[in-house]
Amino acid sequence: MTVPGPDDLEDIQGLIYSAWLDHPHAGFLFARLGDDPAAARGWLDTVRRLVTPAVRHRRRLHGRLQVALSPTGLAALGVPGDVIAMMAPEATAGMAARRRVLADTPADAWELGGPGDRLDALVMVYTRDAETLAGELAAQRHALVAAGAQVHADELGSPIGQREHFGFADGLSQPFIAGVHPRPRPGEDPIPVGEIVLGYPNAYGRLPMTPIWGDFDLGRNGSYLVFRKLAQDVAGLWRWVADHARRLAAGDPAMADYLTELLAAKLIGRWPSGAPLTLAPDRDDRSLAAPERRNCFGYLEHDRDGLRCPISAHIRRANPRDARGGSADDSQTVVGRHAVLLARLGAALTALRAGFEFIQQTWLANPGFLGLHCEPDPLLGGAAGQGHFTIPADPIRLRLTGVPTVVTNRGGGYFFLPSLSALARIAAGP
Repeated sequence: MTVPGPDDLEDIQGLIYSAWLDHPHAGFLFARLGDDPAAARGWLDTVRRLVTPAVRHRRRLHGRLQVALSPTGLAALGVPGDVIAMMAPEATAGMAARRRVLADTPADAWELGGPGDRLDALVMVYTRDAETLAGELAAQRHALVAAGAQVHADELGSPIGQREHFGFADGLSQPFIAGVHPRPRPGEDPIPVGEIVLGYPNAYGRLPMTPIWGDFDLGRNGSYLVFRKLAQDVAGLWRWVADHARRLAAGDPAMADYLTELLAAKLIGRWPSGAPLTLAPDRDDRSLAAPERRNCFGYLEHDRDGLRCPISAHIRRANPRDARGGSADDSQTVVGRHAVLLARLGAALTALRAGFEFIQQTWLANPGFLGLHCEPDPLLGGAAGQGHFTIPADPIRLRLTGVPTVVTNRGGGYFFLPSLSALARIAAGP
């Protein structure tokens, strides 16, 4: 079966199919499990019963909970080393060890997951209000500590429904994976289920390797999860953009205000509302930010040379759509092999090497992306003030110099999001 059936959807953690937008308050607990595997398994056996599955009829009316485990967490729970060795090598190496591939800050400066900071378990809680979230996090923290775990301070996500910190609508472009929803939403590109969920064929028609424990497939119906803690220099970004806008406006305050928003939109590839530059090149148009319109565009037909949305704009690099190279169909095929599903602010579900790491290294941090020169992604490419940003124009292009570092990684980790049956198998022990 190439698509999850009803039983599979009861087994798959719901985060794979939903960002829980109806539960806008999110909190994350990172824990280092104790030295007693039996106590850790006792904790897991309790918390697994609260995990929210993908299927709707088994969800609680209020509150969502998901659990992810790192390779070190699986070891602390008693999973044999030869089983863990079957996982993706990027996961077993850990995010800190992949720092150079990701163009990251030195790991010894991280606040989460750096050297000596072992992250074994990640508990993700989603609620409808902040008060309920605080209570749920306190209860989960108590359960972890009672089992002998060391728990980080709460990590809280910005309430969904608001814009990300720079002021732009976020998480608007997602791939479609079959299972829960009957058909793609407007502008969603279908990808094989196996690009995100283990146990199903991927874009190459192959089954990715999964960890097998005896006669049980721990990987099936699970996914790899990337968590990143990012610091955004909001004032720094808007100050840099405004400085360039004032120089271009030559003393016209109204023009400076317009150019400030326009230049920021050029960096992102969308206006603050979420309307794409490819459809609204001159002014923000909220009607084009509606769910049925905001992703219904490509680049080849209307914007091959980046005159509307620059080649180096963040959304064009993160998802080149039909302009990766060759024909539109060829490009969409290639892009579909490197899909990432944004699960929530800070978290993504993906094939690690072909998904998250490929996008970060080859498209975002690459200063030569699609023929550019010395031009990494203006947000996540680690420009460190040395790169520039080119805005194509006819007859003369505009080049903004001294791109500042406005997003800095403060840590994170690679985790595995097991199925509910895999959580039960792990909790049962050897």
